[in-house]
Amino acid sequence: MNLSKLSASEKLAVYGAVATVIGAAVAASSYPGHWGVTWLAAILGLAMLAIVFLPQMSPTTKLPGKKGSLMVVVGVLAALLMAFVLLTTINFTFEGFDLSSLLFLIAVAGALVMGWAGWQAFQAEGGKFDVGTSGASSVPPVPMVPPPAAPPPAPPSMPPSDSGAPRDDDQP
Repeated sequence: MNLSKLSASEKLAVYGAVATVIGAAVAASSYPGHWGVTWLAAILGLAMLAIVFLPQMSPTTKLPGKKGSLMVVVGVLAALLMAFVLLTTINFTFEGFDLSSLLFLIAVAGALVMGWAGWQAFQAEGGKFDVGTSGASSVPPVPMVPPPAAPPPAPPSMPPSDSGAPRDDDQP
């Protein structure tokens, strides 16, 4: 896990994912009404970390789509979930503000950062959505046949000798 090899949007996604995972884990225990949604955001944060670091840790492993497309799906979904939880618990969050409320707000901010970083990575790849395998890619590619090799050059012919010795093709 080398952060120096990541792009700016990938680093931003890592920071947002870590904030979401830590904040959502604490917030899930503090706000029992939204326990499942908050844990789902934490799982999406872990998925974002896997999307970013898996190609670096295991170069032979292929992601099921482009990295930017996967990042935008995971990031936007986490951002929407945590924004929904924030809007439904806004009065409860600030009523008894404590450490768990602060970590909940950090989880919301981290999910929003993940969504923004996923969008930036998606746009950097050209903005074309590519997730999963298409039907055309399931067929193995046809191997290319190399062009026929040119025939080897003919050996140079021997010049006739003037030795005066009779040859086989000379007839009297």
